[in-house]
Amino acid sequence: MKFDVLTLFPEMFEPLKQSIIGRAEEKELIDINFINIRDFSKNKHKKVDDTPYGGGAGMVMQADVVYDAYKSINDSNAKVIYMSPQGNVLNQKKVEQLSKEEHLIILCGHYEGVDQRVLDELNAEEISVGDYVLTGGELPALILTDAIARLQDGVLPNSDAYSIESHYNGLLEHPQYTRPEIWHDRAVPAVLLTGAHDAVAKWQEETALEVTRRKRPDMLYDHRVNGEPYARYIRVFVPHKEREYDIVAFMKMIFHRRILTNREQKILKRIMPVLDSLPTPPECEENSRIWLNAKNAGRILDMYAPLFDMLREHGIDYRIEYSDTPDGKPVAENENFTVFA
Repeated sequence: MKFDVLTLFPEMFEPLKQSIIGRAEEKELIDINFINIRDFSKNKHKKVDDTPYGGGAGMVMQADVVYDAYKSINDSNAKVIYMSPQGNVLNQKKVEQLSKEEHLIILCGHYEGVDQRVLDELNAEEISVGDYVLTGGELPALILTDAIARLQDGVLPNSDAYSIESHYNGLLEHPQYTRPEIWHDRAVPAVLLTGAHDAVAKWQEETALEVTRRKRPDMLYDHRVNGEPYARYIRVFVPHKEREYDIVAFMKMIFHRRILTNREQKILKRIMPVLDSLPTPPECEENSRIWLNAKNAGRILDMYAPLFDMLREHGIDYRIEYSDTPDGKPVAENENFTVFA
């Protein structure tokens, strides 16, 4: 597979010459080239940007310079990717899709970005590596190139090297252990020492599912077990005074009834607008429980993280149930645990 990276800073891609990706290029399993956009500037000072029409802060990379750099590659069939915070967020499914391309041209923006006209002309697909902004597209391009290159035939020892990794099969990867067998009084799980391949595979599958439940419940929304949805909804319960309360109802209850420290008041005050936007039983009854869409559960649990920290300080734990329907019987239930421990 061939990569051509259009950039103002080719030296930032030095890490790709190291380790697995570097060895793969030495073996000619992949071909990575860097085109310095500044080389195509017609300005005697090698200027590649100008002020934006309509005003605004920063500078915009000029269409003609970027286009000339692209034309130097001379392959109109290559797929063009523009690294942009406005693009769809990169995931493993997209990486696998792009890994089947023969030739990728990756454009790295800088300053305030690239003139929209050249992006339209190149029919560039915009890809983001997250909902945040960097100074340029070079670091995202590094991530994209590494992720795609490692999936090419021969780059990794065998397909198992990545087929059991996080996100490849829709779950996070199971925990990994190596020597010594006991470290700081922590032992390697006994099943991994048995040599029983079926038992080990079963443990890996079960723990991968449990890790995903704890860390990324949103991924379970699309997960299938024997072709059926596994867990499209979750419920969070908090035990309190010999009862269980829905998490949202409990948060509202302690906000209104408990004497809080200044820190706790600040945390809850910041979160309350979000809590108020969620449905909650008026009397906080035990049987009035709220299902949360698992696709949003990761965001919701992240949002509650400061509150969970506060609950742990007071010795309060919580548990999560999973179901494939919002009114159905839970298909899986874990014991009490703390997600953010």
